[in-house]
Amino acid sequence: MHLSHRLLAKTILITPLIAMATVSGQWQKKPYTEWSQKDALNILNNSPWGQTYTDTSRMFDEGRRADSNSSRVVEVPQVKFRIRFFSSKPIRQATARLVALMQKGQVSKQLAAQLEALANADFPDYVVITVVTEPGDSGSLMASAAALLDKQSTSQLRNDTHLLVEGKRVFLNEYQPPRRDGLGARFVFPRLVDGKPFITADTDEVGFHSSLNAGPELNMRFKVKDMIFGGTLEY
Repeated sequence: MHLSHRLLAKTILITPLIAMATVSGQWQKKPYTEWSQKDALNILNNSPWGQTYTDTSRMFDEGRRADSNSSRVVEVPQVKFRIRFFSSKPIRQATARLVALMQKGQVSKQLAAQLEALANADFPDYVVITVVTEPGDSGSLMASAAALLDKQSTSQLRNDTHLLVEGKRVFLNEYQPPRRDGLGARFVFPRLVDGKPFITADTDEVGFHSSLNAGPELNMRFKVKDMIFGGTLEY
């Protein structure tokens, strides 16, 4: 299974705007085509479908160390991992809205059709988590973190990457490294277990865990009761 054959046959380039921090918006009160940039970024980075894991383990430290004769405080490098339920419509609609806003009213018919497909596609068979890296203070940190995601593979991640629901683990089906579309790495999981959705409206929370090869452990929890969008559970 390869998502590029199901969605976005032509690449949509997305700028680093997606990785910016933001404040709460009014995205729940209006259609996505009326969201502001702040609304869309809030969905991506600080919402029931998109959250941020900050790594401060020095794994991406560029060798910066305090001078033994200096009283200067050395800042611990931070790398942010934006973890998103890409298979949920809110995340894809926020992405589509940002692309449209960046066009400043000059959206071609072809791009408009691509964005509409991105925003409203269904994912009946898979749950897709995307991970995008953002450094706190250095472009070279971003390169190191991005390179880490480029080096991962399905075989390396499969046994220690899962969604956790009520004590039960659903393991990774496929890993796709980042492409040039700016959407990040894809972690693909089956949506059905024994023919039934393993996430339902009665589920309390779902956890995402991945021990990246030669990298940090990503852990994030999402409250399922908050993942209702337009009257539908979106994940």
